[in-house]
Amino acid sequence: MAAPSLHRASATVTVLATPEAAFDAWLDPHQAARFLAANATTVGEFVNDPREGGTFRLVMHDAGERFEHTGRYVVINRPRRLVFTWVSAGTDHRLSLVTIRFTPVDGGVRIDLEHEGIPDAERAKRHEGGWASILRKLAALYL
Repeated sequence: MAAPSLHRASATVTVLATPEAAFDAWLDPHQAARFLAANATTVGEFVNDPREGGTFRLVMHDAGERFEHTGRYVVINRPRRLVFTWVSAGTDHRLSLVTIRFTPVDGGVRIDLEHEGIPDAERAKRHEGGWASILRKLAALYL
């Protein structure tokens, strides 16, 4: 039996903040609750243990539906790189990996996000749109 072909999604945004502020927003439950929900969803719950090996549980809500995501922090290299696993219905409850890089630029920080291990091209496209909307919401916090 052949191994499944896995796909990736990526998104990029420039934020008018310091790399430290943008990085910290991902790990602070109060800040993350303001942006860490794709498209029209909202954050219903974010339980977080922000240390390497620590876990998180994120619940997004939309029109009575509930979307649960869980993961474990693999690398926390403040303020340059954040890597965590991601498990959700959108990944068939299989382990996937999200890497976020923070690069200083004039007037702010460029955030490059890559999500690897998505089961198929259609879901990779949906994840790409979801991550792009999350990054736009994060950028709007600093306008």
